[in-house]
Amino acid sequence: MASQKTFEIKRSLDPSSVTAAAAAIERVRHQGGGLFILTGAGMSVASGVPVFRGADGSMSPDFLRFLAGYNSARKAAGLEEADDWFNFSVPEMFESATAKEAWHYWRWRMLRAIVEPAADYKLLMQLVATFEHDKVFIETSNCDSLHLRAGLHADSLHEIHGSLSRLQCSEPCCQTLQTVDEAVLRRLECEPDWVPMCEGCGNACLRPNVCIFGDGQLVCSEIMAQAKRAQHFVKSFERENAKANLVVLEIGAGVVVPSIRYSAETVGARAAGGLVRINPSHEECAQLQSQSASLVAGDNYAPLVARSEEALIALCHALKAD
Repeated sequence: MASQKTFEIKRSLDPSSVTAAAAAIERVRHQGGGLFILTGAGMSVASGVPVFRGADGSMSPDFLRFLAGYNSARKAAGLEEADDWFNFSVPEMFESATAKEAWHYWRWRMLRAIVEPAADYKLLMQLVATFEHDKVFIETSNCDSLHLRAGLHADSLHEIHGSLSRLQCSEPCCQTLQTVDEAVLRRLECEPDWVPMCEGCGNACLRPNVCIFGDGQLVCSEIMAQAKRAQHFVKSFERENAKANLVVLEIGAGVVVPSIRYSAETVGARAAGGLVRINPSHEECAQLQSQSASLVAGDNYAPLVARSEEALIALCHALKAD
């Protein structure tokens, strides 16, 4: 990972910052360019999807409760206990000794993700609607499918860590993906100790098609197909001897696992419209992961220190998309 930089920014939602961000988006739109949106966990907070990690990497009380149950099962089986998220959320958790406790955690995550997208998602779709359908793409670290529920076309989404809406064999015995339908959700809700088993092999349990640490068992077919569409989208706006006819909008991405931030900065550095970053943390808006000098030059970076709803209201108003 490249060394970090800091960038001096103005106070929260300074009118000139909103104007600069809106102008960058409008300029690219007017020139027939594209809008590349990247979202992190902060985007789903208002919808009620829990964040199990603090900005400093600390674990939430809910997560610590699941970790304690998991460790009790590991201790009973004579296995070494996990001390944090990085050796709890691993493929080993789905082995028979701890499958029930692993599913206590994943059941909680899956059921908590079945929510109505909050106002920020709806505002983002208003912004999306100002561009033509094929000129918008969203890349997200979220696994909750809220962008799809808010109305985004499935072909315009890259879920870099996978989706809680799909299941796979935990071995895996095959590459088959199973959609999480109403029947599965009903059993998860009504049977707290139910562990869904793979019908293909009958030996291993199912698991969400979500990337976890040390994940050599992930079935990557859908994630890779989405990634190819994302790459094609960005490439389609590249221009010879000029920056890509794109503007990048990043919302709610943290720095503990900075995948989204780094991607946003990397694409933003070579995008004509630069990067618009929405984040409530002044410090995180000031902190840059990329070494691309062009990213911090002139009007190429527009940080908005605000929660997603507040910033999107301001942008939609400035762009007359409200």
